[in-house]
Amino acid sequence: MKTSPMIRDFVQSVDDREWQASLYGLLQNQTYNQCEVDLFELMCKVLDQNLFSQVDWARNSVFFKDLKVDDQMKLLQHSWSDMLVLDHLHQRLHNNLPDETTLHNGQKFDLLCLGLLGVPSLADLFNNLSTKLQELKFDLSDYICMKFLMLLNHDVRGLVNKKHVQEGHEQVQQALLDYTLTCYPSIPDKFNKLLAVLPEIHVVASRGEDHLYQKHCNGGAPTQTLLMEMLHAKRK
Repeated sequence: MKTSPMIRDFVQSVDDREWQASLYGLLQNQTYNQCEVDLFELMCKVLDQNLFSQVDWARNSVFFKDLKVDDQMKLLQHSWSDMLVLDHLHQRLHNNLPDETTLHNGQKFDLLCLGLLGVPSLADLFNNLSTKLQELKFDLSDYICMKFLMLLNHDVRGLVNKKHVQEGHEQVQQALLDYTLTCYPSIPDKFNKLLAVLPEIHVVASRGEDHLYQKHCNGGAPTQTLLMEMLHAKRK
């Protein structure tokens, strides 16, 4: 199958084994020699670790790495939760991420709820998205292009180098369009159908963020973390 050099580079930068290894590593590490842990607090720690990985990935990625730190932070503040939900959809569809896992101390940890940022009532929405993506034969190249489209959002207010972000966004969009037409001619309009999933992912992510922010305001979430910094940044 013919793919553009840009998409080939994107795909090579994806390290799914590392994603799951760091997730399970943290879960076991936090529950080793513990009778019982607060599962919400543990979820926040996982989200926080995930955020650091997102930042690390973004800072080393094409288009994004050329931006000034202020622009980088603005883009991440507006996309981190969407990218997290997309990561979970990808991990479930392509790498058999289960709904739950048993921790070192015997407690069950809800991995599906982690992908919903702690809001179990979003499960139906999430599962519908999962089914939609499966029907579209959503693959690794689609996933990483969609992730870049989320990150390179030139509609974010206050960007200094909006032009660079927009150019990056347009190049990724064009690469994804060419890829879907070349590799999936049997799926009519796959490109537009994939783009139509982005706002639906955003609904899940926004509701998850609101839930975490409420928990934080009520004193139920750890403070002084990157996660809380991100939640506050959007609400300034």
